[in-house]
Amino acid sequence: MADLRGRERGQLLLVTALALAVVFVALALIVNSAIFSENLASRGETAGSDDALEMRGMVETNVGDAVRIANRQNYSGDLDGAVEDAVKNTSGQTEHQEVRRGRLVNVAVQGSTEGVRIAQNDSSSFTDDSNATNYKVVGGVKRVAGGNGTRAFRIDATSIDDGSGTPFEVKVNESGATGNENSWRMQIWTTAAGGDTVHVRTLRNESGTTTQEACEVTVDSDSPTYRIDVTRGTIDGEPCDALGTAPSGENFHFGSGTGVGTSDEYDVYFRNASQIEGNFSMVVHDDGGLDLPLVDGVLGGGQPYETDALYDVTVRYEYSTADMRYETDIRVAPGEPDV
Repeated sequence: MADLRGRERGQLLLVTALALAVVFVALALIVNSAIFSENLASRGETAGSDDALEMRGMVETNVGDAVRIANRQNYSGDLDGAVEDAVKNTSGQTEHQEVRRGRLVNVAVQGSTEGVRIAQNDSSSFTDDSNATNYKVVGGVKRVAGGNGTRAFRIDATSIDDGSGTPFEVKVNESGATGNENSWRMQIWTTAAGGDTVHVRTLRNESGTTTQEACEVTVDSDSPTYRIDVTRGTIDGEPCDALGTAPSGENFHFGSGTGVGTSDEYDVYFRNASQIEGNFSMVVHDDGGLDLPLVDGVLGGGQPYETDALYDVTVRYEYSTADMRYETDIRVAPGEPDV
C-alpha cells in the first residue's frame, strides 16, 4: 500500500507539472503575441510578418489616396463619409482577395482631424483676390500630435521670375510676431526668366540668429511646370537640402525653427506673390480658431481660396493568419513634413 500511494503521489506531481507547463506556454504565447503586435516593424523572422507589413503599407497608401481625393473634390462637405466609404470598399475587396490565401484583413476608420485646404487652380499669379502681393495666407495654425500642423504644401509653378528682383517668399512665424525673428522663410527664383534651373533659399531665425541653406535643381526643359513639394522637400522629385535636412544635420523642413517649432500657433504669409504664377495647395490643421482671410469655397469666385478638408485620418488595421495576428492603429497624414 505504501508503494501504491507513492506511485499515486508521483503521478499527481507529474500531472501537476504538465498542467503548469501548459499554463506557462499559454502565458508565453499571450505575452509574445502582445509584444509582436507592438513591435512587428522591427521583427522579420516570424513567418508572415513581411506580408503583414507589406499589406500595412498598401493600406496606408490607399487611405492616403482617399484622403487626398476627398479633400480635392470636397464631396459637398461630407469628407468623413467619403473616406469611410472608400476605406470600407478597399477593406471589403482586400478581405475577399486575401481570404483565399488564408489571410484575414480588416480596415476601419477610427477617427479624423479637421483641416482646411488652401489652394489656387487658375494658374494666375499668387496674389490674393484683391491683387495684394504681400498678405497672410492663414493664421493661428496649431500643431497637431504627430505633425506641425501644415502638410501637402505643393507648388506647381508655370512661371517664376529670375533673381534680379525680390524673389517670391513664403514666411512662417509665431502668431503675433513682427519682423523676421523666430521665423522660417523660403525664397524661390530661377536663374533667368523662364529658365530651367530653380533656386530655393531657406532662412531660419531663432531668437535673432539666422541660418540659411540653399539648393538648386535643373528641371526638365520640356516641361513647363516647376514642381516644388515644400513639405516633402523636393523639386521636380529631387531632394532639396533647403527644404529638408542639410548636410550639416540642421533641420530646414517647412516651419522648422525655435519660434515655429515650439510655439502653439503660427501664421503663413506670401511675400512678392506677383513673382510667381501657377497653382498651389496646402492643408492646415483646424481646431476651430484659424484666421482665414481668403475666399471661402471653390465657387466663391476668388483665388486663392479655402475650403474644408481632413488633416489626418486614423484607421484600425487587423491582419490574421493561422499562425499570427497583428493589429494596430495607423495615422495617415499625406505630405506631412518630418520635423
